[in-house]
Amino acid sequence: MGALDGIRVLELAQMWAVPGAGMYLGDQGAEIIKVEPPWGDEGRRIMSSSPIKTGDRELARHFFPINRNKKSIAIDMTKKEGLEIVHKISKTADILLHNYRPEACRRMGIDFETMHKINPRLIYLGFSPYGEKGPYVNKPGYDRVIQAVSGTYARQAAPGGSPIDAGVWIADCSVPMLIAYGVTLALFMRERTGKGQKVSASLLGSALAMQSVELVRANIEDPNQIQNLADQAMFSPYICRDGKWFILVVVTNKEWVALSRTIGRADLSEKAGYGTALGRSANSDELFRILCEKFATRPRKEWLDLLDDAGVPNAPILKPAEVFENPQILQNEYIIEVDDPRVGPMKMLGIPVRLSDAPGSIRTLAPELGQHTSEVLAELGYGGNEVKTLRSNKVVK
Repeated sequence: MGALDGIRVLELAQMWAVPGAGMYLGDQGAEIIKVEPPWGDEGRRIMSSSPIKTGDRELARHFFPINRNKKSIAIDMTKKEGLEIVHKISKTADILLHNYRPEACRRMGIDFETMHKINPRLIYLGFSPYGEKGPYVNKPGYDRVIQAVSGTYARQAAPGGSPIDAGVWIADCSVPMLIAYGVTLALFMRERTGKGQKVSASLLGSALAMQSVELVRANIEDPNQIQNLADQAMFSPYICRDGKWFILVVVTNKEWVALSRTIGRADLSEKAGYGTALGRSANSDELFRILCEKFATRPRKEWLDLLDDAGVPNAPILKPAEVFENPQILQNEYIIEVDDPRVGPMKMLGIPVRLSDAPGSIRTLAPELGQHTSEVLAELGYGGNEVKTLRSNKVVK
């Protein structure tokens, strides 16, 4: 039994951010009906990394995890009959997910007011790139433009001063968790009130939430003088004699004393100015040079073992390809292997949040376009001849 067994989700969303929320809900047992246009979700084609090639097809690797545990029905919602199908599904749905801009929702007839009249118990996601108010309300947005306006892009710089992005899709991959959290709260509240409601989420809000511990400023401070104390020797990567990298993070004075002893420089823990985190930050350049010299004298494995024995937090810096083989990740099933008939064995993200009595499951793989159109239409009461007519009129595919 899944935690969300019996919950039906109508997903009118493409790409990654909102479909990612459907993935998390589907992993926990919800039935996800994914409505795609006749040409398919753009997420089937977009490539930010090399595609998976099978036969004469190139498949976007991103689509596989994001769309597991879903049924695909291909509908042209711009046609009256197509919109009627969506409205019929919404009458039986508990949650509606979409990522259309507000004016598009009103034009298409899937805005909150319309859908709430059709089904007052419906939990409706109001999603936007930048939020529901302000000068950017109707501006299109993708992850990296959100990284720019959220301040994330400017946190690092390449030689020469060019800003650097976060290296991963922080908005696209964090907002699905907030959406799943929000709609689950709304479901819980519906148990008390019997009413559905609108849940608002945005890419910008999630990118800001990813910086929650840093985005704090008091009025008495000069914003230009606030230092980022994470950019210092105590939170830095180091290269070892064998050319492999690791990172250590020293926060407490106890950890600092242990590190000093581990590298054979117990005297550093008693040196004036090094006894506090702020002092170590102020002397970061000197500490960094000392640590670089020390860590270059042994291979990484030896240093990691010594630091582990001393209780100093550390980790090897893994390349993305190494993540798929790391025993810590595999034994916790954060990365799992599935057998997809289109491409064979495939590794992907597992289920990162589990309940002891309902750990979730991957029951079905990402569907082909329109794979479940006939099945869903039959459940709605459409007869065979009606479905043929809808197909011939290119309302469904």
